[in-house]
Amino acid sequence: MGEKDNKYRLRYLDDAVLRETSAPVTALGEAEAKLLKAMAEITVAHRGVGLAAPQVGVLQRIILVSPSILPEGADTVFINPVVIWRSDDEEVEEEGCLSLLSIASPLARPARVAVKYTDVQGRGQVLEAEGLGARALSHEVEHLDGILYIDHLSRLKRKAIRDRFRKLYRELGLENR
Repeated sequence: MGEKDNKYRLRYLDDAVLRETSAPVTALGEAEAKLLKAMAEITVAHRGVGLAAPQVGVLQRIILVSPSILPEGADTVFINPVVIWRSDDEEVEEEGCLSLLSIASPLARPARVAVKYTDVQGRGQVLEAEGLGARALSHEVEHLDGILYIDHLSRLKRKAIRDRFRKLYRELGLENR
């Protein structure tokens, strides 16, 4: 099924849904199962390491993160996640976003974080992650509150990324989808 046929399509920078605050999930049902399946397919298709529900137009507090960047055996679906701890030490790495066509910029993030969440069985959990896992969790949780990684950059860098994004968006013909 192509993205155009799927109600869960990737949303891009100028889509207002990316700036909204997501609502807490109160129950997991068939709709959430379909959403999670679509999110996983979109993440793989676009070679991402994580995705938040608002990025596919759904204002629910759900994220998923690739198992390859999390501790072994960790959950990859996080319902109502909250970052409850951030290390004082930071790492500066290139960070991108599928909603910005993976255009990246160096950004400082905590080297380690702890996230409190509900798993798909409805159990409360806490996960500690470091490195790229910590970066992805921080990034995806921020999406749930309408925050994009570029919001942490200087005004000049944000403008440069927006300009690059809009040029690439037009070149790829995405405004016609």
